Amino acid sequence: MVCMGTKELRDVIVVLPGITGSVLRADGRDVWALSGRALWSGLTSSGDSLQRLRLHNGDPGEIVAERLMPTAHLVPGLIKIDGYSALIQLVQETFKIVPGANFLEFPYDWRLDNRIAARRLEQTVERALHEWRQHTSNPAAKVIFLAHSMGGLVARYYLEVLEGWRDCRALFTFGTPYRGSLNPLGFLANGYKKAFVDLTNVMRSFPSVHQLLPIYPALRVGDEYVRVAEAGHLSGIDPVLVTDALAFHREIETKVTEHLDNDNYCRDGYTIVPIIGTRQPTNQSGVLTDKRVTVSRELPAGIDPLLADGDGSVPRASAIPIELSEAYRDTFVPERHGSLQCNAAILADVRGRLEQSQVRGLGAIRGPQETPAAAERPAIALDVEDLYLPGEPVTIHAELLNTTSDVPLRARVQLVEPSAGPAPRTLGMTLTSLPSRPSRPWGAQLELAGLPSGVYRLTVDAAQAGPTAPAPVHDIFAVAGATDGPG
Repeated sequence: MVCMGTKELRDVIVVLPGITGSVLRADGRDVWALSGRALWSGLTSSGDSLQRLRLHNGDPGEIVAERLMPTAHLVPGLIKIDGYSALIQLVQETFKIVPGANFLEFPYDWRLDNRIAARRLEQTVERALHEWRQHTSNPAAKVIFLAHSMGGLVARYYLEVLEGWRDCRALFTFGTPYRGSLNPLGFLANGYKKAFVDLTNVMRSFPSVHQLLPIYPALRVGDEYVRVAEAGHLSGIDPVLVTDALAFHREIETKVTEHLDNDNYCRDGYTIVPIIGTRQPTNQSGVLTDKRVTVSRELPAGIDPLLADGDGSVPRASAIPIELSEAYRDTFVPERHGSLQCNAAILADVRGRLEQSQVRGLGAIRGPQETPAAAERPAIALDVEDLYLPGEPVTIHAELLNTTSDVPLRARVQLVEPSAGPAPRTLGMTLTSLPSRPSRPWGAQLELAGLPSGVYRLTVDAAQAGPTAPAPVHDIFAVAGATDGPG
């Protein structure tokens, strides 16, 4: 079946999801496919529940990855992603594609060591490129990766350590934590428990979560900042997994350094297009006090204050590949981590770059530097909890940045997966302005009570449109049902 796009796709495009972004199945049944109203009942169910995801000595058991998660899904406190449908649709509507031939979705078991997924990716790409080159009689066809979050680390290991760079034209990464993230540190060290849901031991068994830890000195121990792998024993963190996780990143870094001395790599290698979320409150460091780790938004010593934000999950500095630290090839946008891959402005930019990549005879794709004008554009910072319990009001905080104008902000809330019957109308409300105080740093707030259970998509934008209005910012959150519970 050929899809509706009209432009020629000479290469092969592969979409890689982030952690939790693939449906996992065992014995013919979904083990991880939670979204919408199924989320909370699945998290709180007993018996055949998410406890099955726990790894024992890295053994995946009978669980396999089958497909990408198309819709909004989250593990409150760990990760939330607004699905991959928009990214997939972008490719399908732009190019003439043959599904499974020149356009592939790559689900993988996101619990495991990312090296395992990278080796599977190597086999998939080699087979697909061989068949596509034969089908089109085009030996110059290459692969283009569209990788969200941890999927970018999988692709990088394949491209660098497994030498896949010769067959790759470009790697687009949406919020990939090249240098790690602080959120997994807080989760691993302090456990995961929401009400009567406890996934602590499940997530602590995942090598992949350890491979998301910061690889730079971001943990303060006494008066010094150290790497997590160099901090000695930390409660809740497996020293073997954390040491191996740092080695995973060092393998990539070592190969990049080696490849940069290779003339063929520098001339014919792939182009990285990092897409980086900014202006969102993002954890930047941790502190070890009385054997307990606390994460915070305080920058570690030695990091430029201009890097004090991120996408809410990945710090700005981490989303930039190490070798591109001084290259200014990144694309910056005020957006949350889980919505980068479906942000309309980003998708429009990616579409143009993909089209340009198929034009023969031009140079490599290059991303723009964030100009001073772009850096000072009005933007919206957003903060909302992942999960609200029955009866708990949903509290939305937002802040208008880089402007002295008192522009009202509005929030739109939409249920992602309505129950049977007519879809509920989208709720739209203006946030209440709050006086700025040290104890209340947010400039606007909104409280919603009585929302039905389910996963919600949230959009915050300026109530007044215009050329100087900030771009909308997005996130998702879940509301638990009053009748949900264990057993």
